[in-house]
Amino acid sequence: MSAFVVQPVFTQLQLLAFVGLLAFGLGVEFAFSPRRREKLGAFGFLLGAGLMQTPSIAGVTLVRGAYRLGYLEDGRGFLEANLRSLPWMMGAIFLGRLAVRRLPPFSFATGALIRADRAIWSERLGRWFGGRR
Repeated sequence: MSAFVVQPVFTQLQLLAFVGLLAFGLGVEFAFSPRRREKLGAFGFLLGAGLMQTPSIAGVTLVRGAYRLGYLEDGRGFLEANLRSLPWMMGAIFLGRLAVRRLPPFSFATGALIRADRAIWSERLGRWFGGRR
């Protein structure tokens, strides 16, 4: 057995933490983003924001937690298990964000959110610097 690969251990607490953090993040973003909601509609906004947030939250709660528990059950110490689970988390976040932004089923919703952000910020900066009113 390699010193790096272990069997991940998934628990219900990790799933509950993932769902709770995703719901909290979407709620906060929904409450504080009225212009993006206005441009995309509530469903399009929640779909795009949910797709953008999912890889990061899943990487932290599900992937890192599962590998950390796997390393702990393998007999590693607390600090070593936490440090060894970091590359799994970073890889999952990187690949997840790449997939969400580039793969066709997801890229349509996230692309609309990115274009709405760009339009809102160009309008806002134009207003702040006196270019547009």
